[in-house]
Amino acid sequence: MTFLDLIFAPPSTQSLLLVAAAAVALCSIAAVAVLVSEKRTKAIQMELRKRVISACVLSPIIILPAYAGGLAFAVLVAVVAELCLREFFKLVRVEETRAYRWIGSIASAGLVAAAFLESTPPMFWIGLLTGPVEEGQKAYLVSIAHSLHPFYVLPVLVIISILLVPIAMQSYQGMSVRESFTIFGILYFAWFLGHLVLIRNQPDGFGNVMLLCMCVVFNDVFAYTFGRLWGKEKIAPTISPKKSRQGVVAGLVGSIVAALLFRTLVPETPLLVLLGAAVLIGVAAPLGDLIVSVIKRDMGVKDSGTLIPGHGGMLDRCDSFTLAAPVFYYYMVLVQFAFALYKA
Repeated sequence: MTFLDLIFAPPSTQSLLLVAAAAVALCSIAAVAVLVSEKRTKAIQMELRKRVISACVLSPIIILPAYAGGLAFAVLVAVVAELCLREFFKLVRVEETRAYRWIGSIASAGLVAAAFLESTPPMFWIGLLTGPVEEGQKAYLVSIAHSLHPFYVLPVLVIISILLVPIAMQSYQGMSVRESFTIFGILYFAWFLGHLVLIRNQPDGFGNVMLLCMCVVFNDVFAYTFGRLWGKEKIAPTISPKKSRQGVVAGLVGSIVAALLFRTLVPETPLLVLLGAAVLIGVAAPLGDLIVSVIKRDMGVKDSGTLIPGHGGMLDRCDSFTLAAPVFYYYMVLVQFAFALYKA
């Protein structure tokens, strides 16, 4: 067997068992080490316990709609995006200046719906809107539907609508701040998270969504564990004092371990492509965390909310996914495009 065969061949049961055993052993040793090193701090132990309980409760809420796919998963993403957006709007209140909350909520739901339409066969929703379609009109309607790209057209319309609000209200005081916060929140949280729907509606969509989740979770666990044990060099002390270079490297390793451990979720994906995705997710996840940390530091708060015990708000839990989702999606699209060119 050549080196290329090892990269592109499907994983063997023996190799998967070895990777699984190594990952479980590594996580177990790290968890025990953290608990021993922090034995005197009961508050931290309670925090870890809350995190575990919250994860156990949230897992089926996420996995079941992701497995069902379609409208069920789109609704889940819409709810998560709405919660993140509301927490963000509450977070960035500057004196009496507030974002356009209701415009943000409507646009958030619209962007996730656009992602659903973008990744659904056109005839499915054309049939819902127009009823039975004659054969002669079918090709014409499908060609128009493909050229519309609602997921990319709607953000433009949303931005235009928000910029027109001050003109309609004949008011200017504080409007530029409100517009900026509203547009940023809608695009960064709703539009970026909407890429999860695009990922799910692709071939092997469930496997890719679960792979993304596992890479982000392992990244978070490894970075938290090894950062507390050996983290000395701070990567962004003024923004996130607890983040260390050692923790970031450990998180990257965690994403790679997750990709190897859960490779059977996407059996058709070559190992080299999978490792590339793990590295990108391992870089994007902590950057997404830091982006939200900048906002929270600027606003002088620690957590965005208290919705999830042990984690803070929904924004605190999804900050890594917000950036990792579009990065992972466009990486996979580019890989598919490169393979298509190679086969052509």
